[in-house]
Amino acid sequence: MTGHTKGTRAYRRYRFPPLYGEPSVQEATQEEEPPAYSQRLEQGYEEGFQQGRNAGLESGRQEGLKLGLAQGMEQGTEQGRQQGMAQLRELQHTLADELRQWQSGAEQQWQQLSMSALRQQREQLCELVEQVARRVIRTELTLNPEQVLAIVEEALAGIDARTQELQLFVNPDDRARLSEIGITECQGWALHEDAALAPGDCRIETETLTLEALTEERLQKGMARVAQSLDAPDEPA
Repeated sequence: MTGHTKGTRAYRRYRFPPLYGEPSVQEATQEEEPPAYSQRLEQGYEEGFQQGRNAGLESGRQEGLKLGLAQGMEQGTEQGRQQGMAQLRELQHTLADELRQWQSGAEQQWQQLSMSALRQQREQLCELVEQVARRVIRTELTLNPEQVLAIVEEALAGIDARTQELQLFVNPDDRARLSEIGITECQGWALHEDAALAPGDCRIETETLTLEALTEERLQKGMARVAQSLDAPDEPA
């Protein structure tokens, strides 16, 4: 044919352009063989699947971490609350025990303090009574020397009436005051002086015994009764 040259020609298969929404596939060139093309398609599919799988795993892991973190925080919060309540209850029990111990100790201290103060008041009261008693005795003996005779007569009551020999001794000041009012004997027995005797004291000597009537002993016996009366519990009204 005129104008056409016969011989081998290179050709390329025509492919229609991809429709809308379909993925475009790169045409196979003259140098690509059909097996290589299929291999690339399969490799691309595998890579896409693997990437999607990895992305899904990572997303799932992140969601799991978030969920686990939220659950962990919730569990941790609840556990912390329970531990806090347990510690609070333990602290309350401890404080209650300490308060009871403090109250018991305070009551004991108060009782001891009260008893100590009461004893001190009683001792002071006894001392005051003793001081007053001594002043009264001294004043009474000075103003009424006959009181010495009453003491001597009371002592003589304990002596056998059949006694033949007897001596009476009193304080020199007491004998002097008695002499001023004309008294030099008691029940027929002469009064002698003894400076070792205190005012109001007297001593009786016989062949077989010596008897003393001491004002201090009488005073101490009286003070013992006073102290006993102060220690006695109050009687109900």
